[in-house]
Amino acid sequence: MTKAVILAGGKGTRLRPLTYAVPKPLLPINERPMLEHILMHLKNHGINEFIITVGYLGYQIKNYFRDGSDLGIKIEYAEEKEPLGTAGCLLPIKDKLQETFLLYGGDNVTTMNISKFLEFHKEKGGIVTVALSEMEIPIEYGVVEFDEDHVITGFREKPRLKFNTVTMIMAVEPRIFEYIEPGFSNITDHVFPKLLKAGEKIVAYPFRDFWLDVGRPDDYHKVNNVLNSNVQNQS
Repeated sequence: MTKAVILAGGKGTRLRPLTYAVPKPLLPINERPMLEHILMHLKNHGINEFIITVGYLGYQIKNYFRDGSDLGIKIEYAEEKEPLGTAGCLLPIKDKLQETFLLYGGDNVTTMNISKFLEFHKEKGGIVTVALSEMEIPIEYGVVEFDEDHVITGFREKPRLKFNTVTMIMAVEPRIFEYIEPGFSNITDHVFPKLLKAGEKIVAYPFRDFWLDVGRPDDYHKVNNVLNSNVQNQS
């Protein structure tokens, strides 16, 4: 059974004015808080122990979910007195993370099969496995390719560029704490470069299920529409 750390301490500034009085993880999606959807999705894949990092308006999250018993799960909280980043917030709770754990953003909504993701992580044997979501960016103009003599060798009309973007869904081994320094640090900006320099294996897990980092008003409306559509299709 893997324990999950849910990052829910951010201010959600890009979602203001919605987040002036309510922390982003408590914004409703299909009449339930965003964070509740996340917790239930993970519970459906066998995860029932959680540590939720809280900061901005964190008391609302604690008052709503309490110890998690109403949802059939166990919740502990790690309170950030000041922002510590996606890696720095893990150091104060490292004694509670002695085995493989799931690091999960409190604004990452997905239908990804978490069980398969964790199995993949164990098979590959890396220190971290990062879930990657495929995205496309449409180019509004024709694009040409040309050689060193400036002779055009190819032409594509309004192509769609595909790439894999990093999500805040990661399977992590506890030895990662050897690479996290006290104070503010982010796992992608500060820890990953150290892992690569040390020769540690960071594994990529591309997936094609629905995923959205709910950071802007458009994202919030989109995730509501998608999840509402899923509920209607299941009824």
